[in-house]
Amino acid sequence: MPVVVRNATVASSRLLVVMIMTLLSLEPACADQFHPNKSTTFINKEQLFKVEYLDDASLTGFVAEDVVQLGDYYVSTRFGCVTHSKGHDWAEADGILGMGFPAAALRSVPFPLFWALTDQTRLAQSQSNVLTNRIFTLMLSSDRGEIVLGGHDPASVEGAMVTTPVRPSPLADGAEAFMHYMIDVQSLKVGNHELLNFKDSSIAIQAILDSGTSCLVVPDDTFEGGLLESPFQTFQKHFGDLDEPTIYITIEGKTFSIPYEDYMVDDKPCVMKMKNTPRTFLLGDVFFRRMVVVHNLADPMHPLITVGQRKEGYGLTDKLVTLGSRAHVPLGKKLVQKPSPATEHAV
Repeated sequence: MPVVVRNATVASSRLLVVMIMTLLSLEPACADQFHPNKSTTFINKEQLFKVEYLDDASLTGFVAEDVVQLGDYYVSTRFGCVTHSKGHDWAEADGILGMGFPAAALRSVPFPLFWALTDQTRLAQSQSNVLTNRIFTLMLSSDRGEIVLGGHDPASVEGAMVTTPVRPSPLADGAEAFMHYMIDVQSLKVGNHELLNFKDSSIAIQAILDSGTSCLVVPDDTFEGGLLESPFQTFQKHFGDLDEPTIYITIEGKTFSIPYEDYMVDDKPCVMKMKNTPRTFLLGDVFFRRMVVVHNLADPMHPLITVGQRKEGYGLTDKLVTLGSRAHVPLGKKLVQKPSPATEHAV
């Protein structure tokens, strides 16, 4: 019996496929659960793992191997089975489906699921049906999500899309590696007020596309004079004087909009201050709710992100749909979680 990933929370910067032992589907009508003792291909690798988040949440368990299926595609690969959790309301989630880069993976699970599902060397293996295009698209709404394996649906996009390179992260030894979906952002506005007031208008700041974070998490820092003022303090200064303002984000010269109703949670703006600020900020769920975000990993040395404004009224799928070379896979509802790193709400 393979592990079938029907609905799961996606965390693009965490690469471990984590299965909570008592839950695997968020569809109550299905009530499917993963029971290792019922699988004839399950292997306990007898290795422990621990995933720690910067907001002090953590997951611990053991490493296993089995046939994992996502949409129409499946492969025998390693993943983590959670036995203990700390922080967040993990009981409301099936687990974490990592779709990121191998450089950020745990040593005990060195090959992320999406890379295993697109590994062309496994084409001849009997327990595999691999995806030939190493491309996926992520879209979210307030109550569900959708991953498109192998491309994106052109009908989901309003207007032109833009493509931008993923930026590598510096390592302690001076080398660089792709650790996050980190891209250049030229402008971030609330209404007509610019939050990224660069001293030199020719530069940009990096933003990490992170569906594991609920909000927009912006720095409270000027980066040693690179910015004329703190983006977070600028937001606080102007937000209360504006009437339901739209947030605008400019990438590769094209401006995308996030309406007021999409970033308000419990009558508060889902815009938070990042503590211990690295030279970046986070674009969380509120960004993915209005965008079509295509992750093109076909060339591992030159990964690309393509972004488009999602067409108004485009509905996310609630069942597996295969259209040509694309597989549209539904994801269950992701609860709003405390962002990582530790943050403070804008008020």
